[in-house]
Amino acid sequence: MIIKESNRKDVEARLSTMGDYVKIDYLSELLKNNLDYDTRRFVLLKLASIYKNKGMLAEAGRLVRNAADINTTYEGMMNDYTKAMQLFIQSGDFDEADISLNKAVASCNTEGQRAAIKIKRKETIQLQAQEYIKRDKRKHAMLAFEKLLSIRETNSDEKRQAQTQLLRLYEQLGKVKEFYNLQKSM
Repeated sequence: MIIKESNRKDVEARLSTMGDYVKIDYLSELLKNNLDYDTRRFVLLKLASIYKNKGMLAEAGRLVRNAADINTTYEGMMNDYTKAMQLFIQSGDFDEADISLNKAVASCNTEGQRAAIKIKRKETIQLQAQEYIKRDKRKHAMLAFEKLLSIRETNSDEKRQAQTQLLRLYEQLGKVKEFYNLQKSM
């Protein structure tokens, strides 16, 4: 594909004539060129939104995190890293979510912002675990509940609910050792 566009306005005009998969190819090729920061950020976020709509959440999270790296304000960096963290959690990649969380916390100015981001992580994990249960994805739900138990922001009631769900999941998955270990610790 021949790429002549180098600014955001031209890129937007060209994108309006394409389908999603052609947009993915075009934007990926465009990222290989030297672009100014605003255009590069636009291309990264546009590509991330297309990937998100197509269900490729981990790739979308990676692109949003790359866009956060070139953001000019701490507030924008914090928001982008938080969005990347949520996308990684939705994809089930908790290690990458933790990396994005640490970067988001590092870009915060106040303790209140740090606490809000950590609470948002907890809530996102809870929602994703419930979504996995609704879709009968037991192993993914088990991993989400285990992650929920490992974070500090989870209070005792939430931990008890997560442990109850985990017991049921361990039983359904045939994880006898984990079932009895968790049952002893409750």
